[in-house]
Amino acid sequence: MAKLLTTMFQSCRQLHVLRRYRRRQEILCGTPFKVFNLYLTLSSRHSLINFGIIQRKRASRSKEKDKKKSPRLGPSMITGRLLGPTASGEPGNMNLPWSCAIYSIVNWMRAYKGVEGIQTLCLKVLPFLLEDEQQRQTAQNAGLTDIVLHAMVMFPQSEQLHIAAFHTIVLLARPHGGREGMLFHSSMTAAGIFGANQQDGKSGIAVMLDSMQRFEDNPVLLAMSCWALVNIALAPEQKAVLVRLGGIQATTNAMYRHPFSAEVQFRGLFALINLVIPFVEMSDGNRQDAGDAGDDAEDDVAVPVAAVAAMEEELGDSNQPTERQIIDELVSSITSLVVRAMKNFCSSEAILNRACLVLHNLSLTEDYHTTLLWTPQCYQMLEWCLANYQTDQVLQQSATGTLHRLQLTLSHNEDLRARFSDSIRTQQHLALEQAHNEARRLHEQQEALMANEQVEAEE
Repeated sequence: MAKLLTTMFQSCRQLHVLRRYRRRQEILCGTPFKVFNLYLTLSSRHSLINFGIIQRKRASRSKEKDKKKSPRLGPSMITGRLLGPTASGEPGNMNLPWSCAIYSIVNWMRAYKGVEGIQTLCLKVLPFLLEDEQQRQTAQNAGLTDIVLHAMVMFPQSEQLHIAAFHTIVLLARPHGGREGMLFHSSMTAAGIFGANQQDGKSGIAVMLDSMQRFEDNPVLLAMSCWALVNIALAPEQKAVLVRLGGIQATTNAMYRHPFSAEVQFRGLFALINLVIPFVEMSDGNRQDAGDAGDDAEDDVAVPVAAVAAMEEELGDSNQPTERQIIDELVSSITSLVVRAMKNFCSSEAILNRACLVLHNLSLTEDYHTTLLWTPQCYQMLEWCLANYQTDQVLQQSATGTLHRLQLTLSHNEDLRARFSDSIRTQQHLALEQAHNEARRLHEQQEALMANEQVEAEE
Protein backbone atom coordinates (compact mmCIF):
# COMPACT_ATOMS: atom_id res chain seq x y z
CA MET A 1 0.00 0.00 0.00
CA ALA A 2 2.81 2.39 0.88
CA LYS A 3 4.49 1.66 -2.45
CA LEU A 4 1.26 2.37 -4.33
CA LEU A 5 0.79 5.68 -2.49
CA THR A 6 4.38 6.65 -3.26
CA THR A 7 3.84 5.91 -6.96
CA MET A 8 0.62 7.96 -7.00
CA PHE A 9 2.36 10.85 -5.23
CA GLN A 10 5.22 10.85 -7.74
CA SER A 11 2.77 10.77 -10.64
CA CYS A 12 0.87 13.73 -9.20
CA ARG A 13 4.08 15.71 -8.83
CA GLN A 14 5.06 14.91 -12.42
CA LEU A 15 1.59 15.94 -13.58
CA HIS A 16 1.85 19.29 -11.80
CA VAL A 17 5.34 20.06 -13.15
CA LEU A 18 4.57 18.96 -16.70
CA ARG A 19 1.31 20.92 -16.83
CA ARG A 20 3.20 24.07 -15.92
CA TYR A 21 5.84 23.22 -18.54
CA ARG A 22 3.09 22.52 -21.07
CA ARG A 23 1.48 25.94 -20.58
CA ARG A 24 4.85 27.65 -20.93
CA GLN A 25 5.78 25.72 -24.09
CA GLU A 26 2.37 26.35 -25.67
CA ILE A 27 3.01 30.05 -25.37
CA LEU A 28 6.52 29.75 -26.82
CA CYS A 29 6.10 27.39 -29.74
CA GLY A 30 2.63 25.84 -29.75
CA THR A 31 3.88 22.25 -30.11
CA PRO A 32 1.60 19.20 -29.75
CA PHE A 33 1.60 18.07 -26.14
CA LYS A 34 0.17 14.66 -26.60
CA VAL A 35 3.68 13.40 -25.80
CA PHE A 36 3.39 14.78 -22.26
CA ASN A 37 0.19 12.85 -21.69
CA LEU A 38 1.97 9.74 -23.01
CA TYR A 39 4.84 10.32 -20.60
CA LEU A 40 2.42 10.58 -17.67
CA THR A 41 0.65 7.43 -18.79
CA LEU A 42 3.88 5.46 -19.07
CA SER A 43 5.30 6.81 -15.81
CA SER A 44 2.56 4.99 -13.89
CA ARG A 45 3.21 1.25 -13.67
CA HIS A 46 -0.53 0.56 -13.64
CA SER A 47 -1.00 2.25 -17.00
CA LEU A 48 1.62 0.15 -18.78
CA ILE A 49 -0.98 -2.57 -19.26
CA ASN A 50 -2.30 -0.73 -22.33
CA PHE A 51 1.06 -1.23 -24.04
CA GLY A 52 1.55 -4.91 -23.18
CA ILE A 53 4.73 -4.28 -21.17
CA ILE A 54 3.64 -5.10 -17.60
CA GLN A 55 0.63 -7.37 -17.34
CA ARG A 56 -1.45 -6.56 -14.27
CA LYS A 57 -4.19 -8.86 -13.05
CA ARG A 58 -6.10 -5.98 -11.53
CA ALA A 59 -7.10 -3.58 -14.29
CA SER A 60 -9.98 -1.19 -13.86
CA ARG A 61 -13.13 -1.79 -15.91
CA SER A 62 -12.88 1.60 -17.54
CA LYS A 63 -9.40 0.85 -18.87
CA GLU A 64 -10.53 -2.52 -20.15
CA LYS A 65 -13.36 -0.87 -22.06
CA ASP A 66 -11.00 1.74 -23.53
CA LYS A 67 -8.64 -1.01 -24.56
CA LYS A 68 -11.42 -2.91 -26.32
CA LYS A 69 -12.59 0.21 -28.13
CA SER A 70 -9.10 1.20 -29.34
CA PRO A 71 -8.11 -0.08 -32.78
CA ARG A 72 -5.90 -3.17 -32.91
CA LEU A 73 -3.15 -2.87 -35.49
CA GLY A 74 -0.93 -5.79 -36.39
CA PRO A 75 2.77 -5.32 -37.26
CA SER A 76 3.21 -5.33 -41.02
CA MET A 77 4.90 -3.40 -43.82
CA ILE A 78 1.55 -1.83 -44.72
CA THR A 79 1.08 -0.68 -41.12
CA GLY A 80 4.54 0.85 -41.12
CA ARG A 81 3.95 2.71 -44.37
CA LEU A 82 0.60 4.03 -43.22
CA LEU A 83 1.60 5.12 -39.72
CA GLY A 84 5.37 5.66 -39.74
CA PRO A 85 7.53 8.26 -41.45
CA THR A 86 8.07 8.18 -45.19
CA ALA A 87 11.25 7.03 -46.91
CA SER A 88 12.23 10.66 -47.44
CA GLY A 89 12.02 11.33 -43.70
CA GLU A 90 8.71 13.17 -43.61
CA PRO A 91 6.75 12.46 -40.40
CA GLY A 92 3.55 10.47 -40.64
CA ASN A 93 0.17 11.09 -39.01
CA MET A 94 0.59 13.13 -35.83
CA ASN A 95 -2.77 12.19 -34.28
CA LEU A 96 -2.51 8.42 -33.92
CA PRO A 97 -4.34 6.48 -31.18
CA TRP A 98 -2.58 5.35 -28.01
CA SER A 99 -2.15 1.85 -29.42
CA CYS A 100 0.32 3.30 -31.95
CA ALA A 101 2.68 4.77 -29.34
CA ILE A 102 5.94 3.93 -31.12
CA TYR A 103 4.80 5.41 -34.42
CA SER A 104 3.49 8.49 -32.59
CA ILE A 105 6.84 9.10 -30.88
CA VAL A 106 8.78 8.55 -34.11
CA ASN A 107 6.54 11.04 -35.95
CA TRP A 108 6.77 13.62 -33.16
CA MET A 109 10.55 13.38 -33.01
CA ARG A 110 10.82 13.77 -36.78
CA ALA A 111 8.41 16.71 -36.88
CA TYR A 112 10.10 18.62 -34.03
CA LYS A 113 13.78 17.86 -34.51
CA GLY A 114 14.81 21.27 -33.23
CA VAL A 115 12.87 21.24 -29.96
CA GLU A 116 15.12 19.87 -27.22
CA GLY A 117 12.33 19.48 -24.65
CA ILE A 118 10.20 17.28 -26.89
CA GLN A 119 13.20 15.19 -27.97
CA THR A 120 14.29 14.61 -24.37
CA LEU A 121 10.82 13.73 -23.13
CA CYS A 122 10.21 11.33 -26.02
CA LEU A 123 13.54 9.60 -25.29
CA LYS A 124 12.57 9.24 -21.63
CA VAL A 125 9.29 7.61 -22.65
CA LEU A 126 10.85 5.10 -25.06
CA PRO A 127 12.52 2.74 -22.52
CA PHE A 128 9.12 1.90 -21.05
CA LEU A 129 7.92 0.78 -24.47
CA LEU A 130 11.11 -0.85 -25.73
CA GLU A 131 11.18 -3.37 -22.89
CA ASP A 132 8.62 -5.20 -25.01
CA GLU A 133 10.23 -7.17 -27.84
CA GLN A 134 7.49 -6.47 -30.37
CA GLN A 135 7.64 -2.74 -29.69
CA ARG A 136 11.41 -2.96 -30.13
CA GLN A 137 10.99 -4.55 -33.55
CA THR A 138 8.48 -1.89 -34.57
CA ALA A 139 10.86 0.87 -33.46
CA GLN A 140 13.72 -0.57 -35.49
CA ASN A 141 11.56 -0.89 -38.59
CA ALA A 142 10.36 2.70 -38.17
CA GLY A 143 13.95 4.02 -38.20
CA LEU A 144 14.09 5.08 -34.56
CA THR A 145 17.85 4.52 -34.34
CA ASP A 146 18.62 7.27 -36.85
CA ILE A 147 16.27 9.66 -35.06
CA VAL A 148 17.98 9.03 -31.71
CA LEU A 149 21.42 9.61 -33.20
CA HIS A 150 20.21 12.77 -34.93
CA ALA A 151 18.98 14.13 -31.60
CA MET A 152 22.40 13.45 -30.05
CA VAL A 153 24.06 15.40 -32.86
CA MET A 154 21.54 18.26 -32.76
CA PHE A 155 21.89 18.81 -28.98
CA PRO A 156 25.52 17.91 -28.14
CA GLN A 157 25.53 19.72 -24.77
CA SER A 158 22.36 18.23 -23.26
CA GLU A 159 23.40 15.66 -20.67
CA GLN A 160 19.85 14.52 -19.91
CA LEU A 161 19.07 13.99 -23.59
CA HIS A 162 22.24 11.95 -24.11
CA ILE A 163 21.57 9.79 -21.04
CA ALA A 164 18.06 9.06 -22.28
CA ALA A 165 19.40 8.43 -25.80
CA PHE A 166 21.93 5.88 -24.54
CA HIS A 167 19.19 4.16 -22.54
CA THR A 168 17.12 3.91 -25.71
CA ILE A 169 20.09 2.52 -27.67
CA VAL A 170 20.66 -0.08 -24.95
CA LEU A 171 17.18 -1.45 -25.54
CA LEU A 172 17.28 -1.11 -29.33
CA ALA A 173 20.51 -3.12 -29.39
CA ARG A 174 19.20 -5.81 -27.06
CA PRO A 175 19.13 -9.23 -28.77
CA HIS A 176 15.69 -10.41 -29.80
CA GLY A 177 14.47 -13.28 -27.68
CA GLY A 178 17.62 -13.18 -25.54
CA ARG A 179 19.26 -11.57 -22.59
CA GLU A 180 21.93 -8.93 -22.25
CA GLY A 181 25.29 -10.01 -23.61
CA MET A 182 24.05 -12.88 -25.79
CA LEU A 183 24.88 -13.43 -29.41
CA PHE A 184 21.84 -12.94 -31.56
CA HIS A 185 20.03 -13.58 -34.82
CA SER A 186 18.65 -10.10 -35.34
CA SER A 187 19.13 -6.79 -33.61
CA MET A 188 20.04 -3.22 -34.33
CA THR A 189 23.73 -4.07 -34.62
CA ALA A 190 23.31 -7.22 -36.67
CA ALA A 191 21.17 -5.37 -39.18
CA GLY A 192 23.86 -2.75 -39.68
CA ILE A 193 21.59 0.20 -38.94
CA PHE A 194 24.51 2.21 -37.61
CA GLY A 195 26.22 2.04 -40.97
CA ALA A 196 23.17 2.55 -43.13
CA ASN A 197 22.79 6.27 -42.49
CA GLN A 198 25.35 8.79 -41.32
CA GLN A 199 24.53 11.52 -38.83
CA ASP A 200 26.39 14.78 -39.37
CA GLY A 201 29.10 12.93 -41.31
CA LYS A 202 29.68 10.41 -38.53
CA SER A 203 28.63 6.84 -37.99
CA GLY A 204 26.40 6.00 -35.05
CA ILE A 205 29.32 4.49 -33.17
CA ALA A 206 31.34 7.68 -33.62
CA VAL A 207 28.44 9.76 -32.29
CA MET A 208 28.29 7.58 -29.19
CA LEU A 209 32.03 7.76 -28.55
CA ASP A 210 32.02 11.55 -29.00
CA SER A 211 29.34 11.79 -26.34
CA MET A 212 31.35 9.60 -23.96
CA GLN A 213 34.35 11.86 -24.39
CA ARG A 214 32.34 15.07 -24.02
CA PHE A 215 30.63 13.95 -20.80
CA GLU A 216 33.53 11.99 -19.33
CA ASP A 217 32.87 13.43 -15.87
CA ASN A 218 29.28 12.18 -15.72
CA PRO A 219 29.27 8.66 -14.23
CA VAL A 220 25.57 8.07 -14.98
CA LEU A 221 26.04 8.77 -18.68
CA LEU A 222 29.25 6.74 -18.88
CA ALA A 223 27.62 3.74 -17.20
CA MET A 224 24.70 3.90 -19.62
CA SER A 225 26.99 4.28 -22.65
CA CYS A 226 29.17 1.34 -21.60
CA TRP A 227 25.96 -0.67 -21.25
CA ALA A 228 25.09 0.22 -24.84
CA LEU A 229 28.53 -0.96 -26.02
CA VAL A 230 27.96 -4.41 -24.52
CA ASN A 231 25.63 -5.65 -27.26
CA ILE A 232 27.13 -3.54 -30.04
CA ALA A 233 30.48 -5.29 -29.58
CA LEU A 234 28.93 -8.74 -30.11
CA ALA A 235 28.92 -8.47 -33.91
CA PRO A 236 32.53 -9.03 -35.09
CA GLU A 237 32.47 -6.41 -37.86
CA GLN A 238 30.92 -3.79 -35.61
CA LYS A 239 33.38 -4.66 -32.85
CA ALA A 240 36.25 -3.99 -35.25
CA VAL A 241 34.86 -0.55 -36.09
CA LEU A 242 34.22 0.16 -32.42
CA VAL A 243 37.77 -0.78 -31.43
CA ARG A 244 39.38 1.20 -34.26
CA LEU A 245 37.32 4.30 -33.48
CA GLY A 246 38.43 4.24 -29.84
CA GLY A 247 35.83 2.16 -28.05
CA ILE A 248 38.33 0.51 -25.70
CA GLN A 249 39.94 3.87 -24.85
CA ALA A 250 36.52 5.38 -24.11
CA THR A 251 35.64 2.46 -21.83
CA THR A 252 38.96 2.44 -19.95
CA ASN A 253 38.81 6.24 -19.59
CA ALA A 254 35.41 5.90 -17.92
CA MET A 255 36.78 3.26 -15.54
CA TYR A 256 39.90 5.34 -14.82
CA ARG A 257 37.94 8.53 -14.03
CA HIS A 258 35.36 6.85 -11.79
CA PRO A 259 37.21 4.13 -9.86
CA PHE A 260 34.65 4.00 -7.03
CA SER A 261 31.48 4.01 -9.13
CA ALA A 262 30.20 0.43 -9.02
CA GLU A 263 27.89 0.98 -11.98
CA VAL A 264 30.65 2.39 -14.21
CA GLN A 265 33.06 -0.40 -13.26
CA PHE A 266 30.45 -3.13 -13.81
CA ARG A 267 29.30 -1.81 -17.20
CA GLY A 268 32.86 -1.03 -18.31
CA LEU A 269 34.05 -4.54 -17.49
CA PHE A 270 31.01 -6.01 -19.23
CA ALA A 271 31.87 -4.04 -22.39
CA LEU A 272 35.53 -5.06 -22.24
CA ILE A 273 34.57 -8.75 -22.17
CA ASN A 274 33.53 -8.50 -25.81
CA LEU A 275 36.01 -5.84 -26.92
CA VAL A 276 39.18 -7.76 -25.96
CA ILE A 277 38.20 -11.13 -27.47
CA PRO A 278 40.75 -12.04 -30.15
CA PHE A 279 39.43 -12.84 -33.61
CA VAL A 280 40.48 -14.91 -36.60
CA GLU A 281 39.81 -14.46 -40.29
CA MET A 282 37.69 -17.25 -41.75
CA SER A 283 38.27 -18.77 -45.16
CA ASP A 284 35.14 -17.10 -46.56
CA GLY A 285 36.35 -13.64 -45.48
CA ASN A 286 34.12 -13.38 -42.42
CA ARG A 287 35.46 -12.64 -38.95
CA GLN A 288 34.94 -15.01 -36.04
CA ASP A 289 35.87 -14.49 -32.40
CA ALA A 290 38.46 -16.99 -31.24
CA GLY A 291 37.14 -17.06 -27.68
CA ASP A 292 34.68 -19.51 -26.22
CA ALA A 293 31.20 -18.15 -26.87
CA GLY A 294 29.47 -20.94 -24.92
CA ASP A 295 26.08 -22.33 -25.83
CA ASP A 296 25.05 -19.13 -27.57
CA ALA A 297 27.72 -19.35 -30.28
CA GLU A 298 25.33 -20.91 -32.75
CA ASP A 299 23.24 -17.75 -32.68
CA ASP A 300 26.02 -15.59 -34.11
CA VAL A 301 25.61 -14.09 -37.55
CA ALA A 302 27.98 -12.58 -40.07
CA VAL A 303 27.29 -8.91 -40.69
CA PRO A 304 26.75 -8.18 -44.39
CA VAL A 305 29.58 -6.31 -46.06
CA ALA A 306 27.19 -3.62 -47.31
CA ALA A 307 26.01 -2.94 -43.77
CA VAL A 308 29.48 -1.98 -42.54
CA ALA A 309 30.74 -0.28 -45.70
CA ALA A 310 29.59 3.14 -44.50
CA MET A 311 31.29 2.63 -41.16
CA GLU A 312 34.52 1.54 -42.80
CA GLU A 313 34.63 4.93 -44.53
CA GLU A 314 34.74 6.51 -41.08
CA LEU A 315 38.01 4.69 -40.38
CA GLY A 316 39.84 6.57 -43.11
CA ASP A 317 43.30 5.36 -44.13
CA SER A 318 43.67 1.60 -44.41
CA ASN A 319 47.15 1.93 -42.91
CA GLN A 320 45.68 2.76 -39.50
CA PRO A 321 46.42 0.31 -36.66
CA THR A 322 44.49 -2.93 -36.80
CA GLU A 323 42.22 -4.19 -34.06
CA ARG A 324 44.94 -6.50 -32.75
CA GLN A 325 47.55 -3.75 -32.73
CA ILE A 326 45.27 -1.44 -30.75
CA ILE A 327 44.58 -4.14 -28.15
CA ASP A 328 48.33 -4.86 -27.97
CA GLU A 329 48.98 -1.25 -27.00
CA LEU A 330 46.20 -1.13 -24.42
CA VAL A 331 46.48 -4.56 -22.79
CA SER A 332 48.67 -3.29 -19.94
CA SER A 333 46.30 -0.47 -18.96
CA ILE A 334 43.27 -2.75 -19.36
CA THR A 335 44.77 -5.34 -17.02
CA SER A 336 45.71 -2.72 -14.42
CA LEU A 337 42.21 -1.22 -14.44
CA VAL A 338 40.60 -4.64 -14.14
CA VAL A 339 42.76 -5.54 -11.15
CA ARG A 340 42.04 -2.17 -9.52
CA ALA A 341 38.30 -2.76 -9.94
CA MET A 342 38.66 -6.21 -8.38
CA LYS A 343 40.45 -4.75 -5.36
CA ASN A 344 38.07 -1.81 -4.91
CA PHE A 345 34.96 -4.02 -5.17
CA CYS A 346 36.23 -7.28 -3.72
CA SER A 347 32.85 -7.84 -2.05
CA SER A 348 30.87 -7.53 -5.31
CA GLU A 349 30.47 -10.93 -6.92
CA ALA A 350 28.99 -9.42 -10.10
CA ILE A 351 32.00 -7.15 -10.68
CA LEU A 352 34.51 -9.91 -9.90
CA ASN A 353 32.62 -12.22 -12.26
CA ARG A 354 33.01 -9.78 -15.18
CA ALA A 355 36.59 -8.95 -14.25
CA CYS A 356 37.59 -12.62 -14.35
CA LEU A 357 35.92 -12.94 -17.77
CA VAL A 358 37.97 -10.01 -19.11
CA LEU A 359 41.21 -11.57 -17.84
CA HIS A 360 40.10 -14.92 -19.26
CA ASN A 361 39.59 -13.43 -22.72
CA LEU A 362 42.94 -11.65 -22.56
CA SER A 363 44.64 -14.92 -21.61
CA LEU A 364 43.36 -16.50 -24.84
CA THR A 365 46.18 -14.61 -26.57
CA GLU A 366 49.50 -16.12 -25.49
CA ASP A 367 51.36 -12.87 -26.15
CA TYR A 368 49.42 -11.26 -23.31
CA HIS A 369 50.48 -13.81 -20.68
CA THR A 370 53.60 -11.85 -19.75
CA THR A 371 51.52 -8.71 -19.17
CA LEU A 372 49.09 -10.62 -16.97
CA LEU A 373 51.95 -12.14 -14.97
CA TRP A 374 53.75 -8.84 -14.41
CA THR A 375 50.67 -6.82 -13.49
CA PRO A 376 50.85 -6.44 -9.69
CA GLN A 377 48.26 -8.48 -7.75
CA CYS A 378 46.67 -9.92 -10.92
CA TYR A 379 47.66 -13.54 -10.28
CA GLN A 380 46.88 -13.22 -6.56
CA MET A 381 43.43 -11.71 -7.16
CA LEU A 382 42.51 -14.62 -9.45
CA GLU A 383 43.52 -17.08 -6.74
CA TRP A 384 41.63 -15.05 -4.13
CA CYS A 385 38.45 -15.10 -6.26
CA LEU A 386 38.71 -18.87 -6.64
CA ALA A 387 38.97 -19.32 -2.90
CA ASN A 388 36.20 -16.91 -1.89
CA TYR A 389 33.51 -17.34 -4.57
CA GLN A 390 33.26 -21.08 -4.99
CA THR A 391 29.54 -21.09 -5.87
CA ASP A 392 29.90 -18.85 -8.95
CA GLN A 393 30.46 -21.34 -11.74
CA VAL A 394 31.26 -18.74 -14.41
CA LEU A 395 33.84 -17.07 -12.17
CA GLN A 396 35.36 -20.43 -11.24
CA GLN A 397 35.69 -21.54 -14.86
CA SER A 398 37.12 -18.26 -16.15
CA ALA A 399 39.59 -17.80 -13.29
CA THR A 400 40.68 -21.45 -13.42
CA GLY A 401 41.20 -21.27 -17.18
CA THR A 402 43.25 -18.09 -16.90
CA LEU A 403 45.47 -19.47 -14.13
CA HIS A 404 45.92 -22.72 -16.05
CA ARG A 405 47.16 -20.88 -19.16
CA LEU A 406 49.51 -18.70 -17.12
CA GLN A 407 50.90 -21.74 -15.31
CA LEU A 408 51.53 -23.48 -18.64
CA THR A 409 53.48 -20.46 -19.83
CA LEU A 410 55.54 -20.46 -16.63
CA SER A 411 56.21 -24.21 -16.86
CA HIS A 412 57.77 -23.82 -20.31
CA ASN A 413 60.20 -21.06 -19.32
CA GLU A 414 62.44 -21.52 -16.27
CA ASP A 415 63.82 -18.00 -16.40
CA LEU A 416 60.33 -16.50 -16.53
CA ARG A 417 59.23 -18.75 -13.66
CA ALA A 418 62.17 -17.67 -11.50
CA ARG A 419 61.57 -13.98 -12.19
CA PHE A 420 57.86 -14.40 -11.48
CA SER A 421 58.61 -16.04 -8.13
CA ASP A 422 60.89 -13.13 -7.23
CA SER A 423 58.14 -10.71 -8.26
CA ILE A 424 55.61 -12.47 -6.03
CA ARG A 425 57.97 -12.30 -3.07
CA THR A 426 58.64 -8.61 -3.71
CA GLN A 427 54.92 -7.87 -3.90
CA GLN A 428 54.34 -9.76 -0.64
CA HIS A 429 57.15 -7.83 1.05
CA LEU A 430 55.72 -4.50 -0.17
CA ALA A 431 52.25 -5.52 1.00
CA LEU A 432 53.62 -6.34 4.46
CA GLU A 433 55.43 -3.02 4.59
CA GLN A 434 52.29 -1.14 3.61
CA ALA A 435 50.28 -3.02 6.24
CA HIS A 436 52.95 -2.27 8.87
CA ASN A 437 53.03 1.44 7.95
CA GLU A 438 49.24 1.62 8.04
CA ALA A 439 49.13 -0.07 11.45
CA ARG A 440 51.78 2.30 12.78
CA ARG A 441 49.91 5.31 11.43
CA LEU A 442 46.68 4.16 13.07
CA HIS A 443 48.53 3.56 16.35
CA GLU A 444 49.99 7.07 16.28
CA GLN A 445 46.58 8.55 15.59
CA GLN A 446 45.09 6.60 18.49
CA GLU A 447 47.84 7.76 20.84
CA ALA A 448 47.36 11.38 19.76
CA LEU A 449 43.62 11.08 20.33
CA MET A 450 44.12 9.61 23.81
CA ALA A 451 46.59 12.37 24.66
CA ASN A 452 44.11 15.04 23.59
CA GLU A 453 41.36 13.43 25.66
CA GLN A 454 43.68 13.32 28.71
CA VAL A 455 44.56 17.03 28.30
CA GLU A 456 40.89 17.94 28.01
CA ALA A 457 40.10 15.89 31.13
CA GLU A 458 42.82 17.65 33.15
CA GLU A 459 41.54 21.07 32.10
